[in-house]
Amino acid sequence: MSSETPHDEPIVPPFWGAQVWEPPMEEVNPFIERMSLLVGRWGYKKGNLSEGEYRQILEGEARGHYERLMKENTEKRLFVPKAAVAWLKCKPEGDTLRVFPQGGGSVVLGFPRQKIREKLCIPDFFAREGDAVGFFAVTVGNPAASAELARMQERGEYQEYFFWTGFAAEYADAVAEWAHRKMLEPLGGKQGARFGPGYPSCPDMSLSRRICEWTEAGRIGVEVTESDMLSPEMSTSALLAPRPRARVFNTLG
Repeated sequence: MSSETPHDEPIVPPFWGAQVWEPPMEEVNPFIERMSLLVGRWGYKKGNLSEGEYRQILEGEARGHYERLMKENTEKRLFVPKAAVAWLKCKPEGDTLRVFPQGGGSVVLGFPRQKIREKLCIPDFFAREGDAVGFFAVTVGNPAASAELARMQERGEYQEYFFWTGFAAEYADAVAEWAHRKMLEPLGGKQGARFGPGYPSCPDMSLSRRICEWTEAGRIGVEVTESDMLSPEMSTSALLAPRPRARVFNTLG
């Protein structure tokens, strides 16, 4: 695909503006990437172990920690999934996307274009005559969870703190996947792609501030710090391009 934006029919989302969703845990839990948690967050790497030894650790010790935290979180509701979502009208203009907030006016978002290969840029994934763009901010954080993590540190329970913070980060990613699918469900399923502020194709961290404004993320307790980071930490946000041809790409190639 070139940098030319196709003449598509505009997508009509199930609603315009912002909504708050509080999904049941049992809907979100299946989206937790267990291996990402065990290996990426908790550091259960193979190293010099044999395949058999490594599998034994993953299915024994690591799985035991995973199942314990899943059970405790479900029972105690320590980390609770919440999502603030929005559908807004937009119009691609070269390397920028003009977004029309519900309150009136417009905001222009700029994105880098791929230097080689297909020369992709996020606005390419939207209809030239105007389209719909999705946004969401999700979190599993809350004051009670933050207080419990602080108590773990005060009591010197550093390993427990390590396991829970890794779990919370992976759980937030699971809520993001759930929100992605839920927003696109009325449009025919999990199509399109999401782009998080700070990633190569969407590097401007200040977009988080816009996303929180447009999704009214304050209603789920999510705020943006002076350095454009989300608070609580176990939160994430994204722009959602809903067309089937949209996909994540590397701006360097």
